Amino acid sequence: MSEINYQALREKAEKATKGSYIVGHTSVNQHGNLTGVFVCQKWKGEPGGVIAECHVNCLIESDAQAYANAEFIAEANPATVLELLDERERNQQYIKRRDQENEGIALTVGKLRVELEAAKSKLNEQRE
Repeated sequence: MSEINYQALREKAEKATKGSYIVGHTSVNQHGNLTGVFVCQKWKGEPGGVIAECHVNCLIESDAQAYANAEFIAEANPATVLELLDERERNQQYIKRRDQENEGIALTVGKLRVELEAAKSKLNEQRE
């Protein structure tokens, strides 16, 4: 898997059409076969302007897969992507704080070990 450019993804999501997306209407050919499923901007709970069309072609296994593609695109809208990126950033900050805390704990443990060894050595000297 290629490396994700999170900043570029954020910039693209910020520039994309705002709002929730919804699976909208479909298109059919003259034979009644499904040719596309539209992803629309959600407007008052209903499909509004078309954002994308998921075409049915030789790479799509079934009408259900075309609908699944449209549903995925609708769910992976810019607002959702921005929320995921924000969550990732919060998690990264949390990890950084924990790493700093762990580093502090490791230094304290190291210091205590040195003090313990010094105390043991002093105790052994006193016993002799």
